[in-house]
Order: sequence, then C-alpha cells, then structure tokens
Amino acid sequence: MKRLVASIAFMFLCWSMMAQTNPNHITVNGTHKYAIAPEYSAKMTVSMANVYYDQQTTSLSEIKSSYLDKLAKVGISSDRLKQDDLYYAMMGYDKEGTIVEFSTRSVEEMKKFLLVKSIGVTKTDAIMEAMLSEAEMAEYAKKAFDQAKRKAAGIAAKIGRKIGKAISINDSNGHKINESLYYGSNFKEKEYYITVSFELL
Repeated sequence: MKRLVASIAFMFLCWSMMAQTNPNHITVNGTHKYAIAPEYSAKMTVSMANVYYDQQTTSLSEIKSSYLDKLAKVGISSDRLKQDDLYYAMMGYDKEGTIVEFSTRSVEEMKKFLLVKSIGVTKTDAIMEAMLSEAEMAEYAKKAFDQAKRKAAGIAAKIGRKIGKAISINDSNGHKINESLYYGSNFKEKEYYITVSFELL
C-alpha cells in the first residue's frame, strides 16, 4: 500500500514538473492608444481664511470682485463660473467664503484660469473628464486584443510553439476617465489595456 501511495505521489510530482516546463497557455497584455477630447474643470477656494494679514477693509465681496475682474481681463467672464457655497461649507472653514468652478474643453483656457492669482484665492483641485461609449470601448478592446494576439504569437514562435484560441480576457477599463491634472499629463491620448490568455499548442 505504501509503495502504491509513493508511486502515485511520484507520478503526480512528475506530471507537475512537466506542466511547469511545458505550459499549456500564455498570458499577455494588449494595448491600444486612442485620442480623447476631455473637459477640464478646476475649483478655486475664495475665502477670508486665505487672507493672511490684518486688513480691516477687506471683505469677501471685495475678494470675489477683485478675482472676477482679473479673470475677465484674461477673457473668462463671470457667467461661465459656478459658485458652490455648500461645497465650501462642507470643507469646514471657520471664515466665510465660497467655491468657484470653471469648466472648458480648451487647454489654453484652463491654463489661463489656473494662472490667475488673487488675494484670498487658492486652488482646490483640477481634473479632466472624458466618456467612452459602448461602441468605442468595443472597438478599442478589439484593437488591444489584436495587439495581444500578435505579441503572444511572437513569444510562442520563439519557443517553438503556436497559440490557439483565447481562453480568458480581462478588461477592467471603465466608461468614464477622471484624472487629476498634473505636470506631464497626456491630455490628448490614452491607452486601452486588456489581459488575454491563449492556448499554447
């Protein structure tokens, strides 16, 4: 009985070692670059809490008026701005203020907005957003799949094998792209990523 158990264990060990040295599948990443036309959005905190010196004549209305005047000089009118008092209240400042938000599809306009400096005004955040349709996601996934298949076929050929059918596809891309703006961001192009496993023949 002991010999039988030992024989079975030895056969299982040999099979495992063969499977490791002779894999039955290959897993690769596939990518496809695509163009985007995002909307850019930035929020500024306009607050008495940002006035760091004692100036009795300064009020919130004066801070806002001065800021809006500076924006107007660079071509951004007040009717293109949103004001969010609730957002400001939730931030917990102990002095009065508000949040001013600006949205645009122009990188140059967003740059102008972010470069305007004024007393009592600080940047809260700046983001870019884009949406992908079902048709776009299907197209990009197919192109990423084709790239993955070429990569897998190339690797398989190097080890004297061929690839068969795809046995699994992992696509974790979402419909919505939402990213913070930072130096070096690519505002015009993104990559669609998938992971595919193919049979090795």
